[in-house]
Amino acid sequence: MTTATAPTLTVDAVTVTTDDCGRAYAVVPDGVARLLAAAAQQGIDPEARGIFFESDAHSADSWVATTVRTVFDAVLASPVAAEDHHAHGLWLYRKYDGGTFYGFIVGESAWDADARWWREYGKNNDLIVRGIASIASRDRRHLAGTCTF
Repeated sequence: MTTATAPTLTVDAVTVTTDDCGRAYAVVPDGVARLLAAAAQQGIDPEARGIFFESDAHSADSWVATTVRTVFDAVLASPVAAEDHHAHGLWLYRKYDGGTFYGFIVGESAWDADARWWREYGKNNDLIVRGIASIASRDRRHLAGTCTF
């Protein structure tokens, strides 16, 4: 992926909301969601079965890591984070510059804002970022700032 084709995400372009169960969602423009969804699958065998898979590590200065940090900042700046003492896993990000977002990142076309639920789940898989977005904290030394899903 080249940065010339990758859109720049701003905090204002991220809508942070919850579903009826209180789970956090970061709704991003479709172009951003597609690229993040692809990045989340890098390094994962498409034939793998089960759970506990992790994508390739994306370098700290990559578009992926920068974009995920923007999502983290948007979540932390939202009223949704004020309701959760641990900010959906991001309290470590505030303190150590690394953390995990225990929520969903989804493209605008895959999210029904009125129903607060997925729009045609299964038909918008390219807009759903699979995995849990994480930024390695500075105590991870050579991995600090890298992003995985």
